[in-house]
Amino acid sequence: MKKLIYCSNCAEKNSFEFIEGMQRYHCKKCNIIHYQNPKPTATLICPKDDSILLVKRAFKPAKGAWSLPGGFMELNETPNDAAIRELKEETNLYGTVVKLLGHCSHFNSVFGDILLLGIEMKINDWNTLKAGDDASDAKFFNYKKHPPLAFECHNKILNMYRETLS
Repeated sequence: MKKLIYCSNCAEKNSFEFIEGMQRYHCKKCNIIHYQNPKPTATLICPKDDSILLVKRAFKPAKGAWSLPGGFMELNETPNDAAIRELKEETNLYGTVVKLLGHCSHFNSVFGDILLLGIEMKINDWNTLKAGDDASDAKFFNYKKHPPLAFECHNKILNMYRETLS
């Protein structure tokens, strides 16, 4: 959890006490509660026949590990907008959202609490595939036989996708 020492509203020192049912940072001077919410991501399943697209992470956390493509939502973005943007940034592909598969939450030592939204994508044209942005490589793997994934939530989202195939 990020330490919110000073109030972003009035710059007074915050207190960290039990308020509204949880331990929270809040300012006693201006009565502002500083909520710490999870950071949402669009985490993508891009199927092609019996395979899925994985990307090799170019940066920490889990640099060099395989993962599902995706990333953090930006301000004023919908999950669908973020999915389409992240797909383009990480793989140079264009696609459309098929459906929301589900969600998974975990704590990440770099970014804090993360809410992963698993989204299945339909790719318009695979010929433009090229790793970019946060990915150093992009390859297809059988959705049942693939390298270990960087994050447990990626395994859970992949399992959500597998369940839709049954």
